[in-house]
Amino acid sequence: MPFGTLQVERLAMSFTRRQFVKSLAATAALMGSGFAIANSDSVASKAAIEKAIKASFGGGFSLVSYSKSGATFQAKIENFGNQYTVSSVNLIDWKIIQSSLSS
Repeated sequence: MPFGTLQVERLAMSFTRRQFVKSLAATAALMGSGFAIANSDSVASKAAIEKAIKASFGGGFSLVSYSKSGATFQAKIENFGNQYTVSSVNLIDWKIIQSSLSS
């Protein structure tokens, strides 16, 4: 294979900065629509909250109870007898507020 052909193939397979930025923008647009769906009230069923908790903490966690105050969800979850109180605004990022291990 001649040297010039190899360079052309490398250029054809490499991303330009503009292509990279476009792909990031497209990904952000798709992720943004997912965040909007997760934040809507229609998705805030017990099954949806339990699914979001299992996705964040792992399959061994179970939902005991949950409540919504304004835009914040609070849930009591359990794992092998240990209980946790967790909070989230978007059902994606959860923060542990209280743990039975620290008592």
